Amino acid sequence: MNALNWLANLIPEQYRVAIAIKKVSYTVGKLAAGFLTAQLIAKGKLTPEQCGQIELATTAIVAGGLEAVHDWAKVKWPDQKWL
Repeated sequence: MNALNWLANLIPEQYRVAIAIKKVSYTVGKLAAGFLTAQLIAKGKLTPEQCGQIELATTAIVAGGLEAVHDWAKVKWPDQKWL
């Protein structure tokens, strides 16, 4: 465990926070896409073959939205290194 703590201390705190925020955001996007797709399948509005296409499109939309929010935050707070 000490080796992992030592390794984690090599990574700057700001970088760890930025990566954590991005990973959580993408995970939420994937979960939302999966949930919406599952609801549509359960209601009989989608076939299982369409799942991958819907999830891919929804994830791309969420990723684009996150990128827009990231760009806005960089303009609003230009001095923050972790953005």
